[in-house]
Amino acid sequence: MTPMISTATRRNWERLHTDSSTRLTRRANKQKSRKTILPVEYSTGNNLSFFRQLSAHVQAHAWDTAAVLYALALELLERQGLRHKPHVRRVLQQYTPAQLPDLSGWDIPSDEWDLLGFVYQSLLSEGRKNRMGSYYTPQEIALQLTADLDFSGGQTFLDPCCGSGSFLLAVQAASPRQLFGLDVDPIAVMIAKINLLLRYPDQEFDPQVYCMDYLTAAAVPQGPDTFDYIVTNPPWGAAPVPRPYPAGITSGESFSCFFVTAFRQLAENGCIRFLFPESILHVRAHQDIRTFLLHACRMEQLIRYDNTFSGVVTKCVAICCRKAPPAATVQLQDTAGTHTLARSDLVQTRHQAFCFLTPQDAEILSIFRQQGRYDLSRSGWALGIVSGDNRHKLRQAPEPGWEPIYTGREITRYTLKPANKYLLYDRSRLQQTAPDTYYRAPEKLVYKFISNRPVFAYDNSGSLFLNSANILIPQIPGMSIKTVLAFLNSELFTCYYTCLFRDVKLLRGNLSELLFPPITPEQNHQLEAMVDAILCGDMAQDQLLQDAIYALYPLSEAQIQYIRQRIRK
Repeated sequence: MTPMISTATRRNWERLHTDSSTRLTRRANKQKSRKTILPVEYSTGNNLSFFRQLSAHVQAHAWDTAAVLYALALELLERQGLRHKPHVRRVLQQYTPAQLPDLSGWDIPSDEWDLLGFVYQSLLSEGRKNRMGSYYTPQEIALQLTADLDFSGGQTFLDPCCGSGSFLLAVQAASPRQLFGLDVDPIAVMIAKINLLLRYPDQEFDPQVYCMDYLTAAAVPQGPDTFDYIVTNPPWGAAPVPRPYPAGITSGESFSCFFVTAFRQLAENGCIRFLFPESILHVRAHQDIRTFLLHACRMEQLIRYDNTFSGVVTKCVAICCRKAPPAATVQLQDTAGTHTLARSDLVQTRHQAFCFLTPQDAEILSIFRQQGRYDLSRSGWALGIVSGDNRHKLRQAPEPGWEPIYTGREITRYTLKPANKYLLYDRSRLQQTAPDTYYRAPEKLVYKFISNRPVFAYDNSGSLFLNSANILIPQIPGMSIKTVLAFLNSELFTCYYTCLFRDVKLLRGNLSELLFPPITPEQNHQLEAMVDAILCGDMAQDQLLQDAIYALYPLSEAQIQYIRQRIRK
């Protein structure tokens, strides 16, 4: 159902490059940022002062980045007695950097596993890293994702987004001829080649690392048709991939396209392991890759990490699969330990978000669904007002002709706090508005938009709301608007919602999956009366209201206590 918006709003959306799904069609990101960020997670931590000084020196003297890295590479190769070996010279001759800086006076560290990669990441601007999706994988993760790979039978390994070679350095292959890497960044490819020369000092070889786009490559140069292992950290947040997309992918998301393309080149029963942003587990736009993971391959393990990359808020998850039929279980590893999940329990939502349920969660969700019959799909929804210029169009104090406008901050369970902002309501001056029938409705529910759980309030004053607060006029058979409010604010509905959804925004699609039970007129009257008492300030009725809602479901006392403990966490 398309959200209710005015004609003026639709014109503004078109001007701002949005579509009717209410999403901006141009990504908001940091792609213009020129600042640099020291990727401390990629270092031993012993040499940060060296890296800061070098970075400042490079910027102050406007040294060419490639030339700095080439000069460092020469120093490292000289240190290991490799610089003048024929196979190393062949690699060095592929590059003709600008005038080399003099690094003879610098005390170059010897305890970094990828000194060149760290320096490169330190010199890249935040904007360029964002555009390229270039955030190199820390050694700890690279080692973890490759530790059990067996190369004793000549198995081959591919990293199609190798960067400076994190995974190529981590694997325990006897021969570098078993290793292949690709990347679109020529400087990263140069670094990866040097790193492999340093990693295998006693072998004469030409590193099989190539500067090319894996998504458009017909084949890996001099590589096999299929690989036993494919492990990578693909670009995140890069521009959508041009069509045509790999079969099964509709979003054009770069990391999804990389996975499906790589999976096709995986040998039967081969292993593929990708490091993804955690959003792949639940965001609707990534339903295409979740469907592929569920049905086209055998997911063996999901490893969830906390914030891993400097300058990136997003958490990440490693998804480890095999080219084999799906299995009945999936192993989950996170800070709480290792758990085995039934594959059938992993998907609980319409858009196939991955849900990590305990057995208690699964039992409660089953009871909730068995009792549910109605949802909010036939209800009225409206977006809060976008003024387009809050600084000038909102006031902190009332003025003649101005009226209160509420934000998400003023929404609490059941009631509104006093408004702190005022607006002169002239629809022609506002960027986005819903029809007046929503704002001026005799009764409506409003909810916090930025929230990881339902928080709804009741409004019968015809008030205005900013876009941090959205509007719902529910249509549930046999329930008044206040009774619906009771369910939405209940502990049981909060438990159900937080079990299934991990979004930091209260999305309409998620709310539409909440199921309401049939109730009698007497039960509707009872719940409505309790809500009326709460609206009048009698908060003691809230606990009685919770108990009355629990009584509509065949839940044990132990399950009710579990729900309460869960939502308190």
